[in-house]
Amino acid sequence: MYKKALSKVLVAIIIIVIAVVLGVGLYYVSLPTPPTVTPTTITTPTPSQTPSVTKKLVIYASLSEMTTADPSTEFSNSILWLCLVYEPLLWYDPLENKFIPALAERWESSKDGTVWTFYLRKGVVFHDGTPFTAEAVKKSIERTIELGQGAAFIWDPVEKIEIVDDYTVTFILKYPAALDSIAASSYGAWIFSPRTPNTPEWFNQGNDAGSGPYKLVKWDPENEVILEKFEDWWGWKLPSYEMASPKAPDIFIVKIVKDAVTQERLVVAGEIDIAEYIPLEDVDRLKADPNLKVVIKPSFQNLLMLINTKKPPLDNVLVRRAIAHAIPYEDIVKIARSGLAKVASGPVPTGMPGHFEDFRYRYDLEEARRLLAEAGYPTGLDKTLVLVYTAGDVYEQRTSELIAASLSKIGIKVDIRPMSWEEQWALAQSGWENPEMAQDLFIFYWWPTYITPFDFLYNMFHSGSKAFNLCYYENPEFERLIEEAVSLEGVDKSKALELYYKAQKILYEDVPAVPLWDMIEVRVGRAYLGNLEKAVNPAYPTVIFAQVLSVEK
Repeated sequence: MYKKALSKVLVAIIIIVIAVVLGVGLYYVSLPTPPTVTPTTITTPTPSQTPSVTKKLVIYASLSEMTTADPSTEFSNSILWLCLVYEPLLWYDPLENKFIPALAERWESSKDGTVWTFYLRKGVVFHDGTPFTAEAVKKSIERTIELGQGAAFIWDPVEKIEIVDDYTVTFILKYPAALDSIAASSYGAWIFSPRTPNTPEWFNQGNDAGSGPYKLVKWDPENEVILEKFEDWWGWKLPSYEMASPKAPDIFIVKIVKDAVTQERLVVAGEIDIAEYIPLEDVDRLKADPNLKVVIKPSFQNLLMLINTKKPPLDNVLVRRAIAHAIPYEDIVKIARSGLAKVASGPVPTGMPGHFEDFRYRYDLEEARRLLAEAGYPTGLDKTLVLVYTAGDVYEQRTSELIAASLSKIGIKVDIRPMSWEEQWALAQSGWENPEMAQDLFIFYWWPTYITPFDFLYNMFHSGSKAFNLCYYENPEFERLIEEAVSLEGVDKSKALELYYKAQKILYEDVPAVPLWDMIEVRVGRAYLGNLEKAVNPAYPTVIFAQVLSVEK
């Protein structure tokens, strides 16, 4: 971990974590000067004239380790804390279909959708003390575009960014686009201080350059990330701002707990405050516990099985179709998700624009056997397929087991391999260089970058997306359709949806992946946490917006 000078407050926070982070869920901390550790508090002997300060701490358990800390390039699990440390121009609530002002107070676009102007919030400061102006918007987004990694593709419509004055910035687009949606993206839309080094190395040493309600004070991506309340955040000063609570936690910890059963045990015992994953068959029992609250909300997260289309015999579309018809979708939803999901129809999840009910595969073992025979495998495949999933994810584990059991009925043997996300990711990335050395089947979650079908269709199936197209799929007609569709979203949504439908029909027939289920979101927290439901937003999956929590204890 990068070492730097710490204030007495931060020193005390680190001591808190080392001493008690696994011993309690919510506790109170008295600071400053040299502390004396007890099991649940740190009591500081101070001069009588020095008032003690009470700190409220909340621990949120995440299943997967974090990835990078660079707001321009991060495109994976670090979404859990990026949304608290950094801010976009806008937030989006898809359930109410409304945008919430963040660093922009208002915005407007030309009739043809090619010029967008954002009027920025005054009185904002970054964590390094730099005042927020249009310069930060321009430099942040231009850096993301120039690096060209992560979610940089969202800014493809942008021709140039012009500073009108300190608090007004205009985007000139190459083609019409829904820039309000793009500006509210969960990746690649973060604004950061122009006065910091802004290098990947600097960020990944545990530094931040955000303006959000929390500061990054510890970056240990495989174990925990610790955030401390930023007292100068503009949102605390607006009593009516819906993204702020006067009783928000002072310290928010993302703790890596790689097992759903362990997360459940810890939240029941009060050793963590919020569990991201629990065994869903226990939901009714947890609802009955007066010490807990269970939040169930719609989600735009889904689970797919990506197929290695470059590796024999999976390079044969008939084999892929056979697999698609040999998966027991209803059983998977019932057993793996305890009914808290919906059988998928295409890669765009239920409830999102661009979802259609026409792309659901029928479970039919006879049809699967017929397709295998037509492909030249009348008695099944002569090789074992390797299926990988993220170790500790009970939903993925059960899904994998049900798939393997069903495929065995048509003569396809499956070797199930649980891996850490880092191992799974490294293996999958090797597939672009040598597809035959990579996995055959890859169980994989996707959640929206911003709310558009293009995000799901481009990232997983476009040949230009080397990061997440882990099917290694290429189809020029499919790519032409989605590229045309995204260019129409800002001016002709009906036509755009028509093209997205045609593109998904190609996927349905080619089967580069099998969409399995669309998730229903479940979070379990301690009863003293108010606004937990409000802290969950399907446009930003896995995130708990700590600044809206109300700690009632």
